[in-house]
Amino acid sequence: MPPLLTRVKEIPRGRLILAGFAVLLLFCCFRATVRGDGVGYYSYLPTIVAHQSFDVGPTFDQFIANNTPVNPIFLQITLPNGLTANFKPVGSALMALPFYVVAHLVLIFVVPGSQSPDVGSEYQLAFTAASLFFVALALILIYRFVRGLWGRDAAVLATIGAIFATPVVNYIFFEASYSHNFTIFATTAFALYLYQTRENRRHYQWLLAGALGGLATITHAQEVLFLALVPFEAGWQIWHRRWTVRLIPGYALFLVGALAPGLPQLAMDRVLFEHWLPQSAPNIFFDFLHPHLWDMLFSTRHGWLSWSPIVAVAALGMPAVVRRLQWFGAGLVAIAVGELYVNASLSDWWGGAAFGARRLTDQTLLVALGLGAVFAFLLQRRLARLVYAALAAGIAWTVLLLGTFYYIIANDTGPTWRDFLVDQLHAPLFTPRLFIQGTVLREVAMGDIFRAFYSGLIILAVVGAALWLGTRADRSRTSARPPVAGLPLRSVRATQALP
Repeated sequence: MPPLLTRVKEIPRGRLILAGFAVLLLFCCFRATVRGDGVGYYSYLPTIVAHQSFDVGPTFDQFIANNTPVNPIFLQITLPNGLTANFKPVGSALMALPFYVVAHLVLIFVVPGSQSPDVGSEYQLAFTAASLFFVALALILIYRFVRGLWGRDAAVLATIGAIFATPVVNYIFFEASYSHNFTIFATTAFALYLYQTRENRRHYQWLLAGALGGLATITHAQEVLFLALVPFEAGWQIWHRRWTVRLIPGYALFLVGALAPGLPQLAMDRVLFEHWLPQSAPNIFFDFLHPHLWDMLFSTRHGWLSWSPIVAVAALGMPAVVRRLQWFGAGLVAIAVGELYVNASLSDWWGGAAFGARRLTDQTLLVALGLGAVFAFLLQRRLARLVYAALAAGIAWTVLLLGTFYYIIANDTGPTWRDFLVDQLHAPLFTPRLFIQGTVLREVAMGDIFRAFYSGLIILAVVGAALWLGTRADRSRTSARPPVAGLPLRSVRATQALP
């Protein structure tokens, strides 16, 4: 029997069924197109790589000419230097650069002239495949970290909840060209690497941690708050008398590493806007004295809890997270509170015409940790039915909201609570359409079997690469001792994290 077939037979049937369901979901739902805000993030790539220019205007014009769903107002702002303004940061394009370059070289040397480097479907697939790769890798890292804290069963359910009961599901499957998947990876990789190297961090580790943190900040400006994990660690060390002056060179290296990824952003801002600091869109400003905190949480216009009630369940697990992870848990909670306040202070606190509290999807790690703590507590007390009920309710609410958002809500102004709930009753008529949005399924329906095969192969390849990398991460740096079978959660909480 061939070795590959032998390995496949050794895989538990449950995992094979789960893998088959995941593949089917990707083929039916994953939309490999660039649209909306994604046009701004993506357009740096064809502009610089294919056209060797800094003017994104021609690329913007092609998307507008193709009737791409996008707000053209912000794609047609001509600057005093004659260039077209692009207010999106460069981090997503920088992370997707290898994927775009490979696609560009293949299409030049293998099938020349077959695709426009601006709006060609293969190029859009390359960008969205990069987004899928990074978010898949982030979710694997999150699952492994949560598993080390609360056990496998709780970790599986918590990861499922963090994906399918929050806005993350929308940006994995339907709007992969937005920056959120790249941001989830960058913030998760930075936070976990910083925590896992907390004991006797070497110079190169300080530098790499800084680079990961800097990369997160150029995917979205608010991610600069994640750098506060370093002061939280330092404060904990001072409190426990573990801080020494020997750490000062490490902080300097961390700062150098954090600044390095910002150089492309500074260069682009200097060329486009003739300023060294990033420029915000004309209609966006802060009002820190009058934050919309209540609306940010409970409004029908993308409130974090009203659109993702499972976040409230995760909040119940925060005390256990802080007890177990100490400065790291406290830092993550403080960052989440800070981000909530910052986003509530924005003039467009609802995040524009997008699904849910999308700017808080970078809290996926914290949400999964909180859900893991709550689910572990309930599972150990044989309350599995309560866990499954909460998870099923959260997923159902999100799926119904997806149907409402894409097919019922006409004006994104926040309906009354009555209309919001009534729309949910009508949503089941439209939710089946969500499962025919996938690029692969649509290419098959159009009879383009070769293109469908190519798209499916790329999607499976990037997910497979993410699985391979995630499962082969260095297990010697597991952040915490796995819970002992049958051990009450109160004992697990008291267990100190292993160095």
